[in-house]
Amino acid sequence: MKKKYTTYFIIILLIILITTLFLFFYINKVQKLTIQNTLNSLREITKQDVSKINSITNEHKRILETIISEIEKQKVKTPQEVFEIYFNNLGSSQFSRIAIMYKNGETLTSDGQTVDLSNEKENFFIKDEIQISKNRQSKVDEKEINIYSKTAILNNEKVVILLVTETSKYEEILIQSIYNGNGYEYITTNTGNIIAKSQNSEENFNNGIYEIINDKIDNTKKNKLNIEKMERDLKTKKSGELVLYKGIGKYFVTYQKLEVNDWYLILVTQGSVVAQELNQVVRIIFVISIMIISMILIFSIYIVITEERKNKTLYNLAYIDKVTKLGNYNYFNENGKRIIEHQEASYILVLDIDKFKTFNKKYGHKLGDKLLYNIGEKLLEILPKDTLVCRIANDFFGIILANEKNIDIQVQENIKKLSKIIINEKEYIIFVTLGIYKTEKNKYNLLECFDKALIAHENAKGNLEKQYYIYSEDLELKIEKEQEIENIMQQALENEEFEIYYQPKILLKDEKMVSAEALVRWNRNGKILPPNEFIPIFEKNRFIIKLDKYILEKVCQDISKWKKEKKNIPIVSVNLSKEHFYNEDFIEEYIKIIKGYQIESEKIELEITESATLSDDVNIISIMKRIKQVGFKISLDDFGTGTSTLNMLQDMPIDTIKIDKSFVDKIRPENKKKNIIEYIIYIAKKLNLETVAEGVENKEQIEYLRELGCDLIQGYYYSKPIKLEEFEKWL
Repeated sequence: MKKKYTTYFIIILLIILITTLFLFFYINKVQKLTIQNTLNSLREITKQDVSKINSITNEHKRILETIISEIEKQKVKTPQEVFEIYFNNLGSSQFSRIAIMYKNGETLTSDGQTVDLSNEKENFFIKDEIQISKNRQSKVDEKEINIYSKTAILNNEKVVILLVTETSKYEEILIQSIYNGNGYEYITTNTGNIIAKSQNSEENFNNGIYEIINDKIDNTKKNKLNIEKMERDLKTKKSGELVLYKGIGKYFVTYQKLEVNDWYLILVTQGSVVAQELNQVVRIIFVISIMIISMILIFSIYIVITEERKNKTLYNLAYIDKVTKLGNYNYFNENGKRIIEHQEASYILVLDIDKFKTFNKKYGHKLGDKLLYNIGEKLLEILPKDTLVCRIANDFFGIILANEKNIDIQVQENIKKLSKIIINEKEYIIFVTLGIYKTEKNKYNLLECFDKALIAHENAKGNLEKQYYIYSEDLELKIEKEQEIENIMQQALENEEFEIYYQPKILLKDEKMVSAEALVRWNRNGKILPPNEFIPIFEKNRFIIKLDKYILEKVCQDISKWKKEKKNIPIVSVNLSKEHFYNEDFIEEYIKIIKGYQIESEKIELEITESATLSDDVNIISIMKRIKQVGFKISLDDFGTGTSTLNMLQDMPIDTIKIDKSFVDKIRPENKKKNIIEYIIYIAKKLNLETVAEGVENKEQIEYLRELGCDLIQGYYYSKPIKLEEFEKWL
């Protein structure tokens, strides 16, 4: 009996020890979660105030734009008329005054003052867009002010219209009190100079934000590193948050970038409230832990009884996919081995859903899970009953078909059946790709077979012409070659192995070169690789995005050189892959590149293939409109090879249609009347679009295209793609 009690005592001690360790780690975790929740809350507060400040500045900009619009619309000639527009039509509650600056720096204000700003007039006239000044002292009433300014035409003279607002307007937005008055907000520059502060803050404007924060915290290495990180973030336009320490207490700092100049909104709050919350949580945990210790003994018997149920749950976790209710990878591995070991021949299939991440992003993960479940159900329905179907990872399904004789017919039929999936009574069009490997009894193990099916799948992935491949050694060699290219492509880009060739485009009416297409060739150790050997690979792995930007950069370098040499600058076409459209930020990146070389956007034409416009997972036309808004020209390449409708063509904001070489090649005396080029050019003229014929190689084609009214010719008849030095002879 004593031995039994001793055993119980040891068990209880172990339980207490384990519970104590659990409490230690759990409290530590709770502390981290509490701090993170506090930072999340403060970040949201900061974001809200950032939104308010951005809203005010945008409203101020809008008012300034409206005033200037009215000045030009009404053809205002005198300052008094400008002031009347300001007072009568827009009101002046948000501003201290309006002013007009002339080119000599003389500035007239709406309250009758004349101010000399000649020493800084260049700063106001340098740009034709709205500028917002940093804090400055008013020369009229010595108040802290900010100035919104933009150039305008007044009485045929270029002037600057200035709207003056007091800095205190920003302070009214800043929070007055959070966490019992322990929180303060500041508007600063990216160097830490304070522009505005919440009214409950007593710090002096002369103190920078870093001096204020350093006064509140300990002088430790950890605090210094955090402050240095904040300094770097502000200088590189990043937002973030910090936890700083004062004794056993904490300070929380969040900083968010504003849309105004290099301004930031910074929130500093003391962390005493977090300690209070944490102490309360700790007390609750101790009470709960005592209850747990008491209940553990009671539930011991229950645990034994429910062991079998747990085993079943563990089995489901180990072998069943919770989304599709199919077997998972472990289930596939164990059961697949038995199938291929006992069957004379079987097929292993790897199936995945093309653009599944895009589907999730567009419709949400909940609908994405339903899609996976429905596909699993569909596979079980359309495949033979003895087929093994498992979800092995993400949107990948593993399938083993036993003794299937007509695999090609089976796969083609099933791809069609899988192309339309009904979810919640709504039809969704999907695109699946498959890799297939035929096994032979006892020849390979399952993993080897599966890897070979994956190799076949790699060839099908991203291939619009064929959705499935059956493994062969040639496919494996092809994959190896692609991997070789992928291993060196980044280094090749850094080493500038990709060279730009230009192919002139000739204006047919006077046979003068007016534009050209920039084409890429890969010079690998003196051997020139044609685009068809690497471009499809780059499109599949999305490296094409980097290459397209590289080509644009090189073209801008060449155009900049031609400008300096005072040559005639042609419009240059560069290819734009569809992969760019999944991140619209590329437009800003392209603008940044051309501005860096002071190239007008009208000198660059972006060529988009017709097939790229047919995708329904991104709004291509909306993106094309944005491209047009910033001034780029747009050319629709390979026209006639896709299936775009005339209605879609009418909606596209394009400038040029490029007639594919396959149509030009068919220009012969016997079929001129049947050639579809005539109708393409007719449609283009009706839509006021320019036409370019690609691949023109002989005089007969030239004369026929001239007869039809084609605008431009591109092809070997005039010039093949040539290097820069040779192309410059055309300029």
